[in-house]
Amino acid sequence: MTVWVALLRAVNLGARNKVPMARLRAALATAGLPGARTLLQSGNVIVESERDVGPIIHAVLRDTFAVDQPVMIRSRDRLAEIIAANPFPAAAVERPTLLRVTFLAEHPTPERARLLETHDDVRLLEREVYIDYRDRVHGNPVNTAMASRRLGLPGTERNWTTVLKLAELAAQW
Repeated sequence: MTVWVALLRAVNLGARNKVPMARLRAALATAGLPGARTLLQSGNVIVESERDVGPIIHAVLRDTFAVDQPVMIRSRDRLAEIIAANPFPAAAVERPTLLRVTFLAEHPTPERARLLETHDDVRLLEREVYIDYRDRVHGNPVNTAMASRRLGLPGTERNWTTVLKLAELAAQW
């Protein structure tokens, strides 16, 4: 069995796209993914399955919660690789909430990927964009929305502390 980490996009943003995690776990169990665990209210799901969980989770979100957003899926092993590949190790130690990873839905084209090369605080590796926000997230022109627009792909962002906690929970399986 494979342990999967699902990163939901645009859930529980104020009054929009409400997805209570307890109801999500129950709906996933009904859909054939029993034992799902969640972390925080921002849409982090860990589940074990041999099935392709992305379409299942997307269908549950759409059909049960009326949230039709992409779901970024990474295996436990891939999450460990993402952590090991961190191009900003000092930021991970000094300011883990200001180091963010944007998980993309797909691989960007090489032409689009080159659009991020001008930013010292941004690194694209595979389907992940690492952003070192340095001193602030809000109001920073270098951000996930900018990266997603330039890459032409949806993504969802998690801070380094959350990424590490997801890896820790996935390792307990």
